[in-house]
Amino acid sequence: MKNRKLLSLLIVMTMIIALITACTNDAPATPPAAGTNGSGDTATPGNTGDDNAPPAGDIFEFEFYANYDWYDTSPIWGEDAVSAYMMELFNIRMNLTKPDIDPGQMMGIMITAGEIPDVMMIDRGPLYEQLVELDLLLPLDGFLPGSHYESNVDVSTVNMSRVNGQVYGMLNWATNAPAGNGGWVVNRGIWEDLGSPPLATIEQLTDYLLMVRDANIEVDGIPVVPLQFGHSGTIQQFAITSHGFLPIGGMAEVDGGLKLYLTTQAAEDGLLWANRLWNEGLINHDHFLETPEQIEEKLAMGRFAIYAGQDLGHVGMNIRPVFLENNPGNDLTVIEPPAGPGVAQANIQLGEWSSLGWNIVVISKTAKNPERIFELLDFINSRFGQVLTYYGPQGYTWEELDSEGFPFLLRQTSDLTPEENDALGANVRWNKVGDATNTHIMEEAILNRLPREQWHWLNLYQSSTIWPHSFNGDRFLNISPDPQEPEGIAVSEFKTLNDLHIPIIISASNPDAAKAAIQDAIDAIYRQNFGLVEQYQTAIYQANLAKMTG
Repeated sequence: MKNRKLLSLLIVMTMIIALITACTNDAPATPPAAGTNGSGDTATPGNTGDDNAPPAGDIFEFEFYANYDWYDTSPIWGEDAVSAYMMELFNIRMNLTKPDIDPGQMMGIMITAGEIPDVMMIDRGPLYEQLVELDLLLPLDGFLPGSHYESNVDVSTVNMSRVNGQVYGMLNWATNAPAGNGGWVVNRGIWEDLGSPPLATIEQLTDYLLMVRDANIEVDGIPVVPLQFGHSGTIQQFAITSHGFLPIGGMAEVDGGLKLYLTTQAAEDGLLWANRLWNEGLINHDHFLETPEQIEEKLAMGRFAIYAGQDLGHVGMNIRPVFLENNPGNDLTVIEPPAGPGVAQANIQLGEWSSLGWNIVVISKTAKNPERIFELLDFINSRFGQVLTYYGPQGYTWEELDSEGFPFLLRQTSDLTPEENDALGANVRWNKVGDATNTHIMEEAILNRLPREQWHWLNLYQSSTIWPHSFNGDRFLNISPDPQEPEGIAVSEFKTLNDLHIPIIISASNPDAAKAAIQDAIDAIYRQNFGLVEQYQTAIYQANLAKMTG
């Protein structure tokens, strides 16, 4: 299989090299002039000296292709305040495009034809690496020294993005700040009515759920669910995290490598606790059949005592307002995750984030004036570039920047009318190389100017309760094998078997039956060559650790 793939790759490479040799740059052009540092800019309001004069001549145009069929390409460069500001500053125009057919098919057609867009936003992984192997992407190492991107992104993170030792793209939303939206939510009204008992441990939480069950609480004649989990996968995830670790792709870190999570004591303890919840009637027995809409309706109506899920952003922004309308005087409270025996509450991990962010923005070797393209993208990635793309130029939502370069807001963009927002073009419409570290610091700086009672519910709990229980998962990057290879087939079989066996384990009639069901699941998964997956993913995991420390 690997030999056939390599032969196909060589054939495609030969076709493409023949087509693009005449217009390929063998090395990057002279790096652009750098900004002052990662937290300042040469192009900020009030600093418009000769060094910032736009390049003379006709406006330079380039194509920015996003390899997603859902991507919004309707904004037109220069027709809103944000893009007009950058067009004047750089004498440049960015034309947005996306695939008009399946993104994979479209990319295959472009690769075969040798017609690669100037700039592409693509997922990291096999496609990115294939484009590098085909020598279609411009190495950016010569552009990085002194750039905002170099200042913003940690060296270890940049190293994780290297292919064959070189940097071929700018990470979109790279960060050194925690992220995530997983957590435990309490229906405050029910909790206070039952005496506000402590919920720091699994046993305390279970005792409280029993109180809820025995109180026979109803909302509009419908019984309240003591513990409502999010989608079906969260029941195992949250049960296990409270007993020791967060399973990543079905894996646990054991003795410097990765092993099937079900083989660990923490997984057994967590699943046995979930089995107890099931048999005590503390979780609804239609949980594995529930639709997201049914779960959302319960939350919005207040027919739950505790909720555990990875979507508290959605809960805070969309469901909580409806909950408050339906439950006047009540509210939702995010609590620290309850800890199992021998587990430190502070060490419980509910979510994973990566310093590499979302995807990657690359420049093709056929692009003209790549140094001017990089200069624009690097400006967007800068601290002031993030201010500009979030809040617009000076004079719209802000007039002054503080000593750190963050705006004193006159009003939030959320307070603008749709027409005003469209004319401004902020709210990250043109933020094509986001820097999550600077935006995180910017949001904190703006929030800290307000009394905490004016903070949004989600912002308050993210900083205090949610993000402290998220961890940097860079060591797990790119561990998914090719789905056509034996390891990839085994991963697919694992997912199917895991989804099949988890409901059997949790709904078992007693702890002994649940233990037997766990062993049945382990045996079934290993019969499908899961040992190959452990070997494959352990090798990548260990290589990632070496990159991070090297």
